[in-house]
Amino acid sequence: MPKVGQFLHDSFVVDDVAAIDTNYNTARVHVHNLYANTYISGNQFKDRIESIIVRLKDISVGGASSVTVRVSMDANGDYTIIPDTTATLSLGVTTATTGCAAIYYGAPIQNVIGNNDAVYLFVKVDAGTAVLDASCITWSE
Repeated sequence: MPKVGQFLHDSFVVDDVAAIDTNYNTARVHVHNLYANTYISGNQFKDRIESIIVRLKDISVGGASSVTVRVSMDANGDYTIIPDTTATLSLGVTTATTGCAAIYYGAPIQNVIGNNDAVYLFVKVDAGTAVLDASCITWSE
């Protein structure tokens, strides 16, 4: 039976990346796999990136109030598919050294992600340093 309707997927990475600062660094990324079609190997991604969520911890005192993300199809960050997007960090209610930001993207990405469907999430903060604790990219087909 064929699929009918909209389907949501996510790629959730929980892997501490230390020393996130005010610059992108190719050694400080989260790698997400956006499987184009889990039923057919080798299909190219032809879906809509919905949102990107990043969670930070150990935010330096008096440090970051916003985070900027970029999604690239290569590990060097040269083939950008989602350009720099900045969002305000929502700091923890009782712990001001933790924070989260969510970005709604909502645009289709077609035939630009390689066959392995890996994308690289680069993160930087506007001041100080932090640890990238987790990130999630959601997409719909």
